Amino acid sequence: MMWLTPFRGVCAALLAASLSLSAHAADASSPLPEIHEGELANGLRYTLVPIKADKGRVDIRLSVNAGSLDETPDQSGVAHMVEHMVFRPSRSWPEGVADALARQGWQRGLHYNAMTNYQRTLYMFSPPNGVKGLPLALEALNQMTRHAQLTQRDLDDERKVILEEWRGKLGVAERMNQQRVAAIRDGSRYPDRPVIGTEASIRTTPASALQAFYQQWYRPAAMRLMIIGDIDIKSAEAQIARQFASEPALAAAVRADDNPILTPQRRIVRLQDSESGSSQVSLVMRFHEAWGAGPAGFRDRLINQIVTSVLSDQLLRQRDGLPAQVGNIVARRSDIASKTVAFALFADVNPGSHLDGLKVVFQERDRLKRYGLRHEDIDAERQRLLKVAQRMKTKPEMRTFSDWVQILNASWSNGNTYYDTQARGAAAADLLATITPEEVNARLSAWLNAPDTLVQFSFPGKSHWTLPAAKTVDALEAAVATAPLAKPLAPQPVSVPTLPTLDATGTRTGVKDFPQARVKEWQLSNGDRLVWLKTPLAEKKVWFTAHSEAGYMGDGMVPWQAQLASQLVDQSGPAGWHSEALQQWKKQNGVSLSVDQQAQTLAVSGQASRDKLDALFRLYQALQTRPGIDGETMKSSLMQLARRLAVQQGSSSARREDEITRLRFGKPAFAQPTPAQLNTLAPETLLNQWRTATRAPVTYFVLADMPADTLEAAVTRWLAAIPRGDALHAAPYLARPGLHEQTSAVNIEPKADVRLWSFTDAGWTPARAVQVSIARNLMNQHLKGVLRDDARGIYNMRFTSELNDNSGRIETEVRFTTSPARAREMARRATQAFQGLTIDKRAVDAQRAQFIKAEKNRAQDIYTLQRRLLLSYAHFDNPSYLTQLDTLADTITVATIRDAAARLLSAQNQALYIALPQEAVK
Repeated sequence: MMWLTPFRGVCAALLAASLSLSAHAADASSPLPEIHEGELANGLRYTLVPIKADKGRVDIRLSVNAGSLDETPDQSGVAHMVEHMVFRPSRSWPEGVADALARQGWQRGLHYNAMTNYQRTLYMFSPPNGVKGLPLALEALNQMTRHAQLTQRDLDDERKVILEEWRGKLGVAERMNQQRVAAIRDGSRYPDRPVIGTEASIRTTPASALQAFYQQWYRPAAMRLMIIGDIDIKSAEAQIARQFASEPALAAAVRADDNPILTPQRRIVRLQDSESGSSQVSLVMRFHEAWGAGPAGFRDRLINQIVTSVLSDQLLRQRDGLPAQVGNIVARRSDIASKTVAFALFADVNPGSHLDGLKVVFQERDRLKRYGLRHEDIDAERQRLLKVAQRMKTKPEMRTFSDWVQILNASWSNGNTYYDTQARGAAAADLLATITPEEVNARLSAWLNAPDTLVQFSFPGKSHWTLPAAKTVDALEAAVATAPLAKPLAPQPVSVPTLPTLDATGTRTGVKDFPQARVKEWQLSNGDRLVWLKTPLAEKKVWFTAHSEAGYMGDGMVPWQAQLASQLVDQSGPAGWHSEALQQWKKQNGVSLSVDQQAQTLAVSGQASRDKLDALFRLYQALQTRPGIDGETMKSSLMQLARRLAVQQGSSSARREDEITRLRFGKPAFAQPTPAQLNTLAPETLLNQWRTATRAPVTYFVLADMPADTLEAAVTRWLAAIPRGDALHAAPYLARPGLHEQTSAVNIEPKADVRLWSFTDAGWTPARAVQVSIARNLMNQHLKGVLRDDARGIYNMRFTSELNDNSGRIETEVRFTTSPARAREMARRATQAFQGLTIDKRAVDAQRAQFIKAEKNRAQDIYTLQRRLLLSYAHFDNPSYLTQLDTLADTITVATIRDAAARLLSAQNQALYIALPQEAVK
């Protein structure tokens, strides 16, 4: 049961076609199936999509046009309360819909769920027995949407869960979102219709209010049903009619207009929260925009797409001329109601430099008004989109079942008809030829000249910042309007630099062969080692990881500088390059390469096609031997750090994290930078940190299906001569043993946050890691049942428990939000629940079956294979893990899972932190 902010589809015209949703290796793909639509006499509409590729699977969704915008002022949160309550008793299921489903093996969150937003309520079913469960699912939906009892007794009980859901959403993100909604949607119903309601409405709304809302809005004419899966059309239609056709035909209730009232105005608004680091200024224009249907509407969306794309590129080119205290300037366009749009120019600024940022925003706005977008840029973007459209026309759309469910439901939820990529490509190709630069600039001009405007100042932290007066803003705008402005910068060809290389080459000095694992291990002349797994899963690509003991906590490192250095080198490339050149080079060569530095290790990972193996290795060598840091990239990162430091001054969240760190670890891992250190930081200081890290010896892991002599030639040319030194020893930073507890009145909101950690020493083995993961799955369901279903004390819970391969510990965390009055009780219940889990053969057999099924997928997944190869060398210094995979399922027994479950929470090593409201100390 979730509640979401609204979403209305924007131009999915071409962008959707370029998305390639990832598929599980074992899933079968199929083309766009036939989509069958129908309507019952009472007005209920249904969409049926038969997909036979995944035998037995089915996904069912029912949408009701009833959201928080449909509430009256005295019904705050009622749409969401109804969503909860329909899972309670109904006419035919007096024990409750959720309980009836649970007896059939259904689990909340896994097999059924629901969500409410401003416009609608959505119920989602995925039966555990697949299409065989379709009759039960439709019966449940009929009972929920037409025959729910909604009694006062049940509501009084369900309030406890809804209150915890409301409490769980409290925080800086929600507070800032409320401010943004109030500013950007001023003049509409949105600010006064929070989806979840208010604390007062949740506590006091009577069941009669829910019953009235239910009777008014839950009518067949306001419902739409979609079924996707291994179904027969006629059979599915008969089942729908059996459940819903007898319901009376009632006209759908008339919905209020959700669009704001727009007037010629300029509002100046402050956005600020003590826990937010946002430091930004924006100029927002609001205007009505009616989306047309058919080709005309498609054409309008293509024009909008061209405007936003060309404009983004133009603003990016202006970046180099920005003042030092102003970061990137960007444009965003968002739907804020069914027929209303907000278009804005944003500038990131250093704290205290907001007027400088506003001046830049006015300058770029006026530059666009005077000169518009360059015709050459518009034509170039139109040609780029045309090429995409031409490719779409000739490529049939193939997706897995899961991907079809995702993309079809996204379109259906917004009331849109889905067109396959070939149809969209053909339509786009025809329409793009008719779009002129003059139309594109006219569209942008209309946005920029919209008379309903808003200036937003986002200030970081709790420091006092004076909101500029209207006359100050007007004077600044007037000064910019009379000042000369140069034309927009024309795009400059991004010259792709040549990679620097070492003159020296190395040799392969030794070979070990592990034929059972299909692994060869090469020793290199510089002391590095290469582990090559020859696998057909690599297909025509090379999968590469360079792993070293060179973490940011290593000897000789300044941790915060080392972290920043690795991030900036990753984004900048070799010396003399900048981020755009690096991205262009990667694109041109089809190479990906990224840096990930942890406390104890440094990993550089990438991919390339086999014919680009030399390019991949050359880039890695250049980053190791001749690294660079791009000035603009460093400026942006330092601005982010400065904003973060500004927030931490007196921040309750910073205090909470510091208390947690000291409770668990005794002290922070390292000191954070000061503002003075950031202001004086030089690129060379960071490069020295990176150079220290790259001197540590490396083990390379290569997964590729290619000739040995080809790989050896590239390795000896580009890798074997990189100078190396000693590994960087890093003392482990581990949670301290013993029992530790702290309660702190630190929360701004009326909630309690409970966090419980534990660790149990346990050496890492593949079998033990599997057993812990299965014990975790069973414990997760048990904890939810104890804390939510039985105690009614929480809504969401995060539970993690894994055998950490670095620390050699089973590390467990339980965290949830609850009522301050019940915090200690719920913490006790959570701890006791670990002792109350019953593990029987049925549960273990079900988990083993799921594991075996998942392993079939993982056996065809190269990411899993790569991860397991690295784990094997980390723990055994050989590939033996890869030869044990067939035996892992045999280690899943009742005895081993019970033993693992008993280790999830240590009686000797626990830390409990309870954060209470600040008002608790008053």
